[in-house]
Amino acid sequence: MEIAIIERPVATDEDMEESNIVMLDVGLIDPNPANPRRDVGDVSELADSIRAQGIRQNLLVTPTPQGRYLLVIGHRRLAAAKLAGLSRVPAVVADLSEREQRELMLVENSQRADLTVIEEADGYQGLLDLGVGVDEAAQRTGRSTSLVRRRLKIAAIGENARSKAGTAQLSIDDWETIADFDRHPDLQERLAEAAGGKNWNMAVKHARQERTWREWLDTARAELKRMGIDAADEQPNTDNWYDSPKGLRRTTMLTTGDIAKAIDAWRDSHDGATPVVGVRAEGASWARGIALYETVDEEAETAAREAREARWREEREREERETAPAKEFARASRDLRIAFVTHLMELKSQPKGIGKAVAMLSARFALDTLTEGFDHWNSNAEEIWEQITGIGTAGGGDADDAKPEDEAEDPLRESVTAMIAGDPQRAAFGLLYALAEERVSWETWRDAATIAEHAAPLYEALETFGYRTSDTEVEALNGSLVPIDDDDNGRDTGIGQDSEPGDDGASQADDASGEPDDAE
Repeated sequence: MEIAIIERPVATDEDMEESNIVMLDVGLIDPNPANPRRDVGDVSELADSIRAQGIRQNLLVTPTPQGRYLLVIGHRRLAAAKLAGLSRVPAVVADLSEREQRELMLVENSQRADLTVIEEADGYQGLLDLGVGVDEAAQRTGRSTSLVRRRLKIAAIGENARSKAGTAQLSIDDWETIADFDRHPDLQERLAEAAGGKNWNMAVKHARQERTWREWLDTARAELKRMGIDAADEQPNTDNWYDSPKGLRRTTMLTTGDIAKAIDAWRDSHDGATPVVGVRAEGASWARGIALYETVDEEAETAAREAREARWREEREREERETAPAKEFARASRDLRIAFVTHLMELKSQPKGIGKAVAMLSARFALDTLTEGFDHWNSNAEEIWEQITGIGTAGGGDADDAKPEDEAEDPLRESVTAMIAGDPQRAAFGLLYALAEERVSWETWRDAATIAEHAAPLYEALETFGYRTSDTEVEALNGSLVPIDDDDNGRDTGIGQDSEPGDDGASQADDASGEPDDAE
């Protein structure tokens, strides 16, 4: 049924009779336990208004078998009337089913700005609990079906996660993000605890990474079982790292991709043999994955390692002999350049246009530094430049007009040179930032000196633009990822005692040095 509430003062008994309005004792009216709004809030100002002008909008109630009335609309007005000292209030009495009550309360409260997302979501869930379908609930409340479905997903968030949010006023987007992790209540709790604070974006990033990992691991386990491969569950050691089983060498660490294809590729490279498989599901995220092992002859491995070390020593000695002249020249020429620049710095006046000259020299230097680094396997300089400027560096033009390879220009150099010509200051800043960002790798965070030299200045510069450094980043800047000092046995106690010393095979998620996989 539809109830029309008319805003008007109640003047006489005759008026009330004509409008089906009655005056009810406030002691006979009970708040509705299904009201979506859990807290009526501060009603002191409303109470002052009621004292001065009376109640100008009637309450809506429904009778109960006990001779009392259950409030449907007007919870704040009832609370304010009691605070104002009124003994009776005007109300429309209507026979309403529980379903009709919930619909009216949800429509009434969803139009108010102070109704929380959780309260609205629970209101829709209450309708479904009474047998109302999603489409009907949307139609009855004037909302879209997609909105109702999203609110119902929020309503499914558990009490533990809700309590973690505390008093934080979360947005709809925040709650919907938390709701997306409905298969992982522990991740919902982590997100709820971080919501509303400076660590929210970092928490969402980590939660998504964790969810992706878990889903991949579940799929990989099922695929291994289908292939008839027994995957042993491994446990990290006291250093939160994994040791290779005796007589085995880890050749590959899988953390993503098609596990069946990876094992087929492994067999092709190992004469059709089947790898020993270990699942590393616990511990730090960078240490987890599915390890593929091959059996090794430890005596032969020791002899081969000693031979390699001997060759490396010989190579180093040869390199030192060959590079000595260049190093000597570099020192001498550097002294000459420093002497020249020192003279310039001692001048009392500076040449006209020095600002533009500095910008152009900075941009050229940064460009050369970045482009020279492209030959390194782990360089991200080109991607960084594209991300911060939106300027692509892929070569264009028709194939017929393409230059020979030995004459083709570097596309990155072309794009940056164009910016230098038009706006050298902006080019200098962009290149210097890309240069600074490129110097911060996972290795940076494992050494206090490189943190101070590369990471800290970068964060200091970013913070001048308003960057909000999260607690995790602050901890890393303070050295939380730096390994502790070596123990008496001469090993790094931040890594396992025998942390994959023989790993030298191909890997998808780690290198062959035995360092942590995907260290952040």
